[in-house]
Amino acid sequence: MKLNFNLEPADYYTQRNNQIRPNAACMPTARVMYYRGNKISYTNPTELADDDYLMQQLNTDEAVKFASKKYKWAFSPYSSSKPKYPVNELHGMYNSYLDALVVGHRTSDFLTDLKLDGYIDAIKAGYVIMTSGKFRGLSGHAFCVIGYDEQDNVYLADPWGDWRTGYKDVSGYGIKMTRAEFVAHVKPPGNTAKWAHLPYDAIEILKR
Repeated sequence: MKLNFNLEPADYYTQRNNQIRPNAACMPTARVMYYRGNKISYTNPTELADDDYLMQQLNTDEAVKFASKKYKWAFSPYSSSKPKYPVNELHGMYNSYLDALVVGHRTSDFLTDLKLDGYIDAIKAGYVIMTSGKFRGLSGHAFCVIGYDEQDNVYLADPWGDWRTGYKDVSGYGIKMTRAEFVAHVKPPGNTAKWAHLPYDAIEILKR
């Protein structure tokens, strides 16, 4: 069976070796794979690993201040400096804040209604999609969708490992997900319309 992957094995990143809160670093690690798979150049002027650097940038006073103004719903009603959710777990921060810092411009939109056929069309066009899901033991978890096959299965680059093994297998490159599993696990679970970060040119292709 022919598999079509848009992320090279060398560009797979695991959050497990991160220095900064590895258990909570799935989104910065997934963002690195999103950048690399979509051939988006980004900067890292430090000696930190790329995903640690992104995590660092999303946990500054400046990032919290930005989020408190743009995503007020994510902060408690009693504080504009203490979010209910860590800033690095806010999807919008990756497009509206992080991209400007490390790429120089916004690279993507955050879609909330992309169905599996749209995912596959984007993958066929050569793109990697960043999204998130819900798995056993993980109420929220970010990963990338990097490939598909002729049976409409999709394949993940999961920074925590293989969800099929309950994450006992810590290698998450090329993990299969069927259509039914896609509906059940990718957020929002149970809906056919899903969340997705996609580059602008990919979104234009999907509109045709």
